[in-house]
Amino acid sequence: MRYLKKFTVKNTYCKDKNLYFSEKFYDMKKLRLIFSVEEETLVNTQSYIDKDLLNSIAMILTNLRNSNKEILLVTAGAIASGIEQLKLPVPPKSLSEKQAIAAIGQVELIKRYQNLFDEYTQMVAQVLVARDIINNPKQQKNARNTFRKLVSLGIIPIINENDTISTADIEEENNYFLTATVANIVEAHAIISINKNLSFNILLRGKAQSTHCANKDELFAFCEKLKVEDLQKRSFKYPDRLSVK
Repeated sequence: MRYLKKFTVKNTYCKDKNLYFSEKFYDMKKLRLIFSVEEETLVNTQSYIDKDLLNSIAMILTNLRNSNKEILLVTAGAIASGIEQLKLPVPPKSLSEKQAIAAIGQVELIKRYQNLFDEYTQMVAQVLVARDIINNPKQQKNARNTFRKLVSLGIIPIINENDTISTADIEEENNYFLTATVANIVEAHAIISINKNLSFNILLRGKAQSTHCANKDELFAFCEKLKVEDLQKRSFKYPDRLSVK
């Protein structure tokens, strides 16, 4: 297992793990972006995970991370990965089947992400949460502390719903609410939804509508123009659904 041995800002040294942890909660000068990708976006025509799309996501997120931004990813795809692993002829129907297959697929999904991010020398971490964490102050604090440590080390957290104990995303086939929940916990400056054609819908902090970027170059240019100090002043409440202008 690899560990980062040095971090450039004020540090606390953890002798047990040979790690340096930042004492700052978040770097308030850095843009904090949460990317979200749905299962219908990730799968190809055979209902298997699109490896090329996954690779593009890893490359884009790594580029943004290397440009001094804090990046988190909320991803679906566990059920599709499980279906592919088991070579099932048809998707599961019952909720319990979906939960079991998601548990199998979650392992394969994070393995694929890790292998692809490794090609870009970007470290990732898996975090499973339930969307109702927002109603549990203790769990919310624990999650916040985990995200704080990860982003301070330059690691990209890869987040999914814990389908064994929380089934809302499975039933709704949508992880936007989970994304908004995590965004509130980490005080993100924007949610960025990834589309199948690798275009992006960007919902800025305090905005009611999202802005569309047609490709990664437009996304990079848009993000470079954002000013953290302006976004930091805005009230922070995500709408239930995205509206694209």
